[in-house]
Amino acid sequence: MDTIILNGSPISIVKIDFVLTEEEKKIILNLNYEKKKENASFVSQDSCLLKRKELVRIEEIMSYWVNEYKDKILQIKNKLRIVQSWSTLNNNSNHHFHAHRNSFISCSFYLENEGKNKIIFSKGRSAIEECHFLDYDIKEHNAFNSENWTFDITQGMIIVFLSNLNHESINEGKKIMMGSNYFITGKFGKHERYTYLEI
Repeated sequence: MDTIILNGSPISIVKIDFVLTEEEKKIILNLNYEKKKENASFVSQDSCLLKRKELVRIEEIMSYWVNEYKDKILQIKNKLRIVQSWSTLNNNSNHHFHAHRNSFISCSFYLENEGKNKIIFSKGRSAIEECHFLDYDIKEHNAFNSENWTFDITQGMIIVFLSNLNHESINEGKKIMMGSNYFITGKFGKHERYTYLEI
């Protein structure tokens, strides 16, 4: 798991050997999809896809890496539960800048990929722009002096990130992506500090 820290927000990337089974692909392609505007991705109407027993292999892979991110990158003990899961179909189509509400950690799993497809994350300002909002003359872009970070998509790539991080996809090709959101559960705070919360 490789991790980029974009202005304090960790983005972790894993690349695995992965090929959809015929059954998995049939299920995903035969879902009901909707497209909000011209040149947009097709997004599944079902937002609980990973509850389907036929997709358990995909759910287990995604949940494993999300928990690795929680345990090893964020270093928190609280458990997670999946709250939404969906798929997108892209064919030279884009997905606008957005973040995921009512979620803590998000995961994108690229099940198939052909062509030049990418995902772009944005913090709005780089870490050094948060300090002084100047138009710096950058020698070489890195995670400290960049407000955006772009990943070229490959088949079998898994990206895990905090759900409030803005991102968009720009596609010059075809891809099938499975997305999932997770929320944190358990006990937080202490009674004596008047901060106790159980979710």
